[in-house]
Amino acid sequence: MIHCNALNYNPKDLFNFFGEPWEGKVVQLGGSDPEAMSKAAVLVQENGYKEVNLNVGCPSPRVQKGAFGAVLMKTPSTVVDIIHSMIKAGVTIPITVKCRIGVDNLDSYEYLYDFIKLISTTTPVDHFIVHARKCWLKGLSPKQNRSVPPLKHEVVYQLAKDFPHLTITINGGFNTTAQIKEQLDLVDGVMVGREAYHNVPAENIKSTEEIIEEYLEYVLTEHERGTPHSNSVVMGPIKMLYGGRRGREYRRRLAALILPRTKPLPDIVRDMRQMMQEMNFASSSSEDEGTESDTKVMGLEASSISGCV
Repeated sequence: MIHCNALNYNPKDLFNFFGEPWEGKVVQLGGSDPEAMSKAAVLVQENGYKEVNLNVGCPSPRVQKGAFGAVLMKTPSTVVDIIHSMIKAGVTIPITVKCRIGVDNLDSYEYLYDFIKLISTTTPVDHFIVHARKCWLKGLSPKQNRSVPPLKHEVVYQLAKDFPHLTITINGGFNTTAQIKEQLDLVDGVMVGREAYHNVPAENIKSTEEIIEEYLEYVLTEHERGTPHSNSVVMGPIKMLYGGRRGREYRRRLAALILPRTKPLPDIVRDMRQMMQEMNFASSSSEDEGTESDTKVMGLEASSISGCV
C-alpha cells in the first residue's frame, strides 16, 4: 500500500515501491480524500499498472489518524465518493476494494452485506477482496488484528452466495495449496498475504550471485529514471550477503567501491561485477558460506513483499 499523498507529492515513489508494472501487479492506495485518491489513481494508470485497489481494511494507528483503511468501513459513502472521483478523473483500469468482514461493533452480516451492496450497485466495482476477520480500531495492534479476532470464512462464503455476479476473493489463514484449492469451490479466488514470504519453499531459491545481479540491474534502471540516491544507501542491501573470512573481504572491497561519494553509480555497478568475477564467488564451495548466506538471501527476497492486509 502507498498513501495517495505520498504518491502525488513524489510520483517516482510508485516505481520505488512497486517496480515495473508487470502483468498481475496491483497498486493498493490508501487515503480518504476523493480528489487526492483520484489524482493518485490516474498516476497509477498512466504508468502502466492494470489495476488499482482501495485499502479499506488496514487498522494501524497511523491509518486511523488519517481516517482511511478500515476506518472507511464506517463510512461506505466515502468509498463510493472516492470511486466516483476516480472515474470522473478518467480512470478506466479496474478498481477493486480490499476490506474486512467488520470493524469495531459494526460486525453484523447485515452491515457487511449493505456495504458490499452499496458499492457494487452505485459504482462499477465488481471485485471485493475480503479478509475474513473483523478488526478493532482501539485496543489491538495491527499484528493482533491479524490473529486475535477469529477467522469467519463462512461469512465470506455467504457473500459469494448472495452476490453471485461479483468476484469475491477470500483472505486470511491460508497456509497450504490444499487449503487454497478447497476454497475455490466456495469463492472466486484466494489472496495469500504474509505467508508468501514467511514460508518460502526450500527449492528454487536463487543464489546469492543471482540476487546481486538482479539487484544491480534494478539499481541501473532506477538510476536511468533519475531516482535520487546516495551510493552508500543504494549498495547497503547487498552488504551482508556473505559470512566468514570471505564475507569480510567482500564487505571491505564493496565499501571501497563506493568511494568517492561522487563516483557515478554505473561505474560502481561495473566495478561490482568485476569484483564478483575476481573473487570467484559463483564457483566457490567455501565453508564460509552456507546456511548464514542462504538465510540472508531468503530474507532479502522476502523483504520486497510487504503491505497492510
